[in-house]
Amino acid sequence: MNNPATNAPKINTGVKGLHKALVAQQEALMDRLSQAQSADEADTLVREMHEINFRVMICGSLLFKQTSAQIDAEVGSVIAATTDLEAAIATATKISALIKAVSKFLGLVDKVLDKIKLV
Repeated sequence: MNNPATNAPKINTGVKGLHKALVAQQEALMDRLSQAQSADEADTLVREMHEINFRVMICGSLLFKQTSAQIDAEVGSVIAATTDLEAAIATATKISALIKAVSKFLGLVDKVLDKIKLV
């Protein structure tokens, strides 16, 4: 009889790290939301949170995918870029600068997620 535990899929640690990094960005935006100076700024932050949350869900659906060394390296680069985004979220004085930082980060995320989907 086969032991189902030995055939169980394993979570890809790189994808899990990316998932964690995205969740951290979501939390950083949530923290920034508490500092919103206007309803427009709050709405903008919530829209950016929706954008990141979408990637959290996609990444979660890819947790069991296999990747290549190249993709793993790219995942590492995206995770490293989270520090820059967190700094931008915390220090941006204009909401447009924050949107640009989030967009740039999500561009990197999207490229990696697309490659993972194709493996």
